[in-house]
Amino acid sequence: MALHNIKIVVVDGGRSGSYKSKNAGVGEKVDKEEIKKSPLYNLLHLRENLKRKFQKDMTPTQIFAMNYTAQVALNTIKQGVNYFVSDIGRSNGDNNFQALVNRNIEIVTDVLGVVGGAWSGAKIGSTLGPVGAGIGAVAGAITSGISIGFRQMERERAYQHEMFEQNTSQAYNLARANYSVWTGRVR
Repeated sequence: MALHNIKIVVVDGGRSGSYKSKNAGVGEKVDKEEIKKSPLYNLLHLRENLKRKFQKDMTPTQIFAMNYTAQVALNTIKQGVNYFVSDIGRSNGDNNFQALVNRNIEIVTDVLGVVGGAWSGAKIGSTLGPVGAGIGAVAGAITSGISIGFRQMERERAYQHEMFEQNTSQAYNLARANYSVWTGRVR
């Protein structure tokens, strides 16, 4: 099956002739090499550009070793930070302080997730120029934000269910103990 260019012809209601469109953008060629030379594209694809420059004179074995070493080093750093931060509450004997630390770490992670989503979207959209980078950044940030929003709604639902169970349990125990002004202690 062959693909054919379609020409769109718009007739002006039989008035003074017709108008032929520009073939709906089919004739326009986007110069991808020119876009790849733009500063915005280079900034958004900095990691790939650096990787390409480093790997230009390397063998596949050296590239694999370098990538694996970088992944192991990054994972070791992340796990080390996690190990020392997760011990703050136990070493001080304060579980609430540990919960606050964990919540602050989660907030930073969420913000970095939205920024990372915007960055990824901008990288993908940058192939279409600055407008594409902007649209991609907004789309990436919205996608990450939606994920965080659903996670928070799930937590709120779990909290409301837990509160319901506690209130029901408390009401049951009070009714079972026949706790009232006439039969029990009122404090």
